[in-house]
Amino acid sequence: IMLFSVKLRWLPVQGRIDYDAGLQEVTGFYVLDSILTGNGTALVSSVKHLILPSIALGAAVAAIIARVLRSSLLESLRSDYVRLARAKGASENRVVMKHALRNALIPTLTVVGLQIGVLLGGNMIIETVFGWPGLGRLVVDAIFNRDFPLVQGAVIVYAFIFIIASLFVDVMYTYLNPKMEL
Repeated sequence: IMLFSVKLRWLPVQGRIDYDAGLQEVTGFYVLDSILTGNGTALVSSVKHLILPSIALGAAVAAIIARVLRSSLLESLRSDYVRLARAKGASENRVVMKHALRNALIPTLTVVGLQIGVLLGGNMIIETVFGWPGLGRLVVDAIFNRDFPLVQGAVIVYAFIFIIASLFVDVMYTYLNPKMEL
C-alpha cells in the first residue's frame, strides 16, 4: 500500500471505483457494469481498485499452492511410472502433463481446499483495510457492535462455503484418481 498507493500514486488505497468514473450500476459488479455500459474510464478505475486487494489476498495463498505443487511434481517426476513412460518413448510434455502432473495435483488439491478457509478469513481483513463492502466487513462490524445473531449467521454461511469447497475437493480426488472412492 505504501509503495504503490502512497509513494508512487499508481493505485488507489480504498474503495471500489473513483467517484468521477460515472458508472451506471447494472449488476453491482463494477468491472462487469463498466463493460456492459461501455464505460472505459469506469473499467480502468474498477480494475485499478481491484489490484491491491487481489494481491494482498492471493499472494500468500498462491505461494503456498505453488510450493506444494512444485514439490509434489518433483516427487512425481522421480517415480517409477514416469521412468517407465519415458522408457516407452513418451514425449516429455506427455510425461509431465499426463503422468506426473495428474499425480502431483492430489496433494496440491488438498492444500487448495484448506486455503479456502484462509481466503475466507483473509477476506474480512482485506474488506476492512481497503474499504470494500461485503460479508467480511459486515462480520467485522457485527463483532464490534456485538450483533451476535449476525455473527452466527455469517459463521453458518462461511461453514457452508467451506463444506461445499471440501465436497468439490473430494469430487476432484475421484476424477484425478479413479481408484479413490467418495
